Order: sequence, then structure tokens, then C-alpha cells
Amino acid sequence: MMDGAALRAAREARGDTQQAFAEWLNARLGRRYDKGRVSRWEGGTEKIPQAVADIVVAPARRQRDRATIIAISNQKGGVGKTSAAVNIAAALAALGQRVLLVDADPQASATVHLGISQADASDAGRTTYHVMLKDQPVSGAVMPVCDGRFHLLPSTILLSAAETELMAEPMGTLVLREKLSSVARSYDYILLDCPPHLGMMTLNALAAATGVLIPVQTEMLAMMGVPLLLDTIAKVRRRGNPDLSIIGILPTMFTSRHTQDRATLADLTERFGGSLRIFAPVPRSTIFPQSVAAAMPTVDVATDQALVAPFREVANSLIEADQTEEARVA
Repeated sequence: MMDGAALRAAREARGDTQQAFAEWLNARLGRRYDKGRVSRWEGGTEKIPQAVADIVVAPARRQRDRATIIAISNQKGGVGKTSAAVNIAAALAALGQRVLLVDADPQASATVHLGISQADASDAGRTTYHVMLKDQPVSGAVMPVCDGRFHLLPSTILLSAAETELMAEPMGTLVLREKLSSVARSYDYILLDCPPHLGMMTLNALAAATGVLIPVQTEMLAMMGVPLLLDTIAKVRRRGNPDLSIIGILPTMFTSRHTQDRATLADLTERFGGSLRIFAPVPRSTIFPQSVAAAMPTVDVATDQALVAPFREVANSLIEADQTEEARVA
């Protein structure tokens, strides 16, 4: 936990007054901090929010020359997949990373969450469908979101047609990988919000990705699909993407007072914890639908940072893994 002296040192290293520092934080985090709040943090009379500590000690931008591409996938719907994608993207951006979120789901949940009009995006030809099947360049289709902190490639229901059209394409499972290669040096992280089934779009995402994060609701039916997804990932590795790794499992919609939720989390840990990282569970909370209504990532609006800490944990783990890999290669 950052203390007041460390915060003051970080502020002074930037050459900021307390007011200028507050304005910088507000621009990055979407808050309304002022000079008085910064003064109380530095004086130790008020706890420094974790989001502030994270952004102040943000790691230097990664040195690798190509983006790390993460598919966020589970063939079962309603497990918090889009919430994970949006909030991890925002958390990475808050840590100084250049981020593109690709909405690869015809339901367009990430697009809706971030307040982008599907109709306007479709009319402008700025969607995942137009990039994959209508030769629209990725760079011409992405849109800045959250005051420009990261970019979104929107989706619409049009993408449902891609499942059939991609089957007619030569090497149809590699189309997304080909398209993203054109912007792989423009971003540090590209997150792919996959549809809730193992169809052509999910296979495209797995073929393009360097890693997979699996959100799993802490209820038994949601967990039952994990072995099938792991089997699909293994086949993708063998048949064309040997570098694909599994980042881990992110338990979601967890209520600690519910016996079933605790039992499912324990079962997840017992069955997969020996070989996969099990991240801290995302609690169930009304703040998540509220943030969708506000068209903002939950990490930007949550007053209780414990609710969004698992997303920050994933973001930090991605950066740490890349830094470790860079050190190993060097």
C-alpha cells in the first residue's frame, strides 16, 4: 500500500503542484479529485485509493515490438466475459499501456458497455465485421473510448454473418490474425472479447492470440464447459498456434456468503489450480450493471476498489509476465 510520503515523492518527481496532480489523475481515472484530497493523502489523514496508487507507480511501457494479444473466452454466456474485457482494458490503459479492445461478439456487449452506437459504427463501416470481411483497415475502424485512454473495434449483429462467410474463406480461421498483424506494433495489448460459443469467431480469436483468459462464473454449470475450452485450446496449439498460452481462470459473480459459490470456487481451485492460475474472484455487485448504464468501465466508477481489484490483478500479471519474458530474452 502506498503511503503519503511516496505519493508526494511521485508528484514532485512529475513537477506537479497538488492541483495539477489532481487534474492529471482526473483525466486518467475519470474522477473529480482536488488539491485538498491530494493534500489529505500526502498527510496521511485519508487512505490513498488503490487506483491512484496503481497509476502513480505504473510500469514503464513494454519494449517488445508486437502486441500481446489476449482472447477472453468461455463458450457459456453470462459469465462476466465482457465485463472482464472492458475492465482489464481500462486497467491496462491506466497503467500507461496502449490498448485495443476488439469486440468479436455479434451481441456487441463491449460496444454497448462503452457507449458506442452500433448503427453509427455499422453505417461508417467501422466494425469487426467490416475489418474481417470487407477489407476495412483496422486503423480506419478503431474508435477512441473513455476519453481516448484506449481504443475499441466495435461490433454489431452483422458479425453473426461472419460465422458462415468465414467458412468460405481460404484458411478462414486465420483472418483475424492477418488483420491484427497490421496494428500489432501500434499497441501494447490487444484484448479480444469472444462470443459465447466455440464457432469460427472464437477460433479466429484463439488463432490470433498469444494468451487466453477464461472467466468462469462460480456456479457449477459454468464450470462444466472449461474442459471443452481447454481441449479446443490444445487443438489450436497443435494445429497452428503453438505459442498460445493460458493466462488463467478468472472466477466471476462470486458471493462469499453463498455456500454454492464457495464450493464452486474451491472446486475450480482443486481441479485446475495445480496447472492454471486462479485469479481472485470478481464479486457480484450492482455496480457492474450501473457502470454499463453509465457507459463507463467499472474500474472508473467503483468507490469500493475491492470490487474491481481482480481486474487490476490480471492487468498487472500481464505486464509482469511480459517484463519477465523481455528480461529472459535480453
